[in-house]
Parts: sequence; structure tokens; C-alpha cells
Amino acid sequence: MGLINWIFDIYQHTQIDKAKDEAAAARAEIARVRTSGGGVDSARLERALEELALATKTVQRMLVEKGVCTHDEFGRKLRELDREDGREDGRVPLL
Repeated sequence: MGLINWIFDIYQHTQIDKAKDEAAAARAEIARVRTSGGGVDSARLERALEELALATKTVQRMLVEKGVCTHDEFGRKLRELDREDGREDGRVPLL
């Protein structure tokens, strides 16, 4: 195996490990909004959604302010991604 292939292999394994860690964190967050009886703790769920909304709004605003994209471009991309599941409903499947 050449040096470039070896470096790329290490990079891929790092990305895979990072994705696994992110998936585990998402599963843990989902578990935290569940009650011991299997129901959903609505206060925790609302808090998680508010945190996600804040993070999303922050990223969107930074992209526009830094000139990476315009507000309209962001909206077009959002609608494009929304349609990937076959429905334009303002949602994306979680899993």
C-alpha cells in the first residue's frame, strides 16, 4: 500500500469513527427524552428542539453574513433537501 493510500485509509477510518460517535450521541439524546415507562418527556423534547432550532438559525445566519450564500439560496437548498424523501413537507426523516 502506498503512502497516499495509507493516509487516505486513516482519514476514512477517522471519519467512520466520527460518524459512529455522532450516531451514538444522537441515540443517547433520544434516550434522554424518553421516560422510564417508554413515553416521551415533553419538557426534555421541547428543550432539545429549541437547542436544535437555535443551532440551525445560528448556522444559517453565519452563512449569510459571511457571504457563503444568500438567504434565498439557503431557502432553495432547504426545499431541495426537503424533497429528497419524495415529499415537500418541511420535515426530514430522523433515521
